Amino acid sequence: RVLSGGGLTFNGDTATANALDDYEEGTWTPTLGGNTSYTSQAGRYTKIGRYVLADFDLTVNVLGTGSAGTLQGLPFNVENSGGVFSGHVSFYSGLALSVDSLDCYAIANTDDIFFTGHNSGAAASIGNNLAIFQNSTRVLGTVHYFAA
Repeated sequence: RVLSGGGLTFNGDTATANALDDYEEGTWTPTLGGNTSYTSQAGRYTKIGRYVLADFDLTVNVLGTGSAGTLQGLPFNVENSGGVFSGHVSFYSGLALSVDSLDCYAIANTDDIFFTGHNSGAAASIGNNLAIFQNSTRVLGTVHYFAA
């Protein structure tokens, strides 16, 4: 059903609060800040209501003064719920440290992505907020979250 004020509802629902009234697709530019130079920087997102799915593909040329651990520039700030929203890294190479697997997450009230890794051979097998970037690092992944 199409509501007179805008938006769609389903299954006979007529409540404005339940209407699908926001859908958006676009691009964003992942960055490490500072004077980092890149071989490639690409990001895409889909926003449905407050839910955001953001993909990224970043290859560092020279890290310079950029962050070794925080990917910045999500298209919308993460909601300030005090929570952490998860993500997945599908490919990585040239990391500044050794891990068996790598994932990512976004923290409330930021537009940042952080990284967590698992390394079964290390004394501490799980690390959060890892400094993974250096010259020639490439990381591809996806994070999903609710926008502020």
